[in-house]
Amino acid sequence: MISLHQLQELILGAVLGAATDEATSLVCPAINPAARLGVYRNTVRGNFAAALESTFPAVRRLVGNGYFRRMAQDFARRHPSRSGDLRHVGAPFPAYLAEVHGQDQYRYLGEVARLELLIEEALLAAEHPPLDLTVLAAVPRSAYENLRFVLNPALRLFESPYPIKTIWESNVLNDAEPDSIDLESGAERLAVLRRRLQLQFHPLSPGEWRWLTALNEDAPFAASLEAAAGDEGESDGELDFDATAALQRFVALGAIVDIR
Repeated sequence: MISLHQLQELILGAVLGAATDEATSLVCPAINPAARLGVYRNTVRGNFAAALESTFPAVRRLVGNGYFRRMAQDFARRHPSRSGDLRHVGAPFPAYLAEVHGQDQYRYLGEVARLELLIEEALLAAEHPPLDLTVLAAVPRSAYENLRFVLNPALRLFESPYPIKTIWESNVLNDAEPDSIDLESGAERLAVLRRRLQLQFHPLSPGEWRWLTALNEDAPFAASLEAAAGDEGESDGELDFDATAALQRFVALGAIVDIR
């Protein structure tokens, strides 16, 4: 007799698109077994595609519903869900798009998907109270060198060679047909932040980007300032990075929420 585990594997394989002969022999013949499995298969595919659509609305609009659904099917074959929770099913989708379209005129799609994934992460992240300024004020100056600043769990950092935020806004926040956007119009560095239930985008200078990235990697304050300055040979090096202004700005924005 077949075990329950074997039965589950056969049915799951058939639902996900594997060979169905052995599985159909196990299904009650009162209704055509292949048709019954097909109902489940279509439901799984539909739910999978719907989960992707909810996370990547800009990508869907850019490529159209038909092509998005075909991509979703191919993506599901390459990256099937390993969980009953479809919330995180799109995590590999930006890399998938970069692989499929990385060398053609749609090479920006992977970047759009990467921003949309970060937006979802920011929206779903845990709440955190703002930084207690009295705690920061009590830190002696001599201790600042090794002080570590904790970033908001709802903060994500995004950098792209393309104007991805502009592309995203024109396809998500605007119902009209989006205007043509020049991919060579400039790189973007952003802090994506959810604060008071609102999604915010904050442009970052190269120095701010390097500084926040260092803090995000748990660098102490002194090391983060070195990272912010960049190398003298870098074209966007910011040797005059204003640490005080940056600290004030990102504490006020709620991007920095704790110290340790």
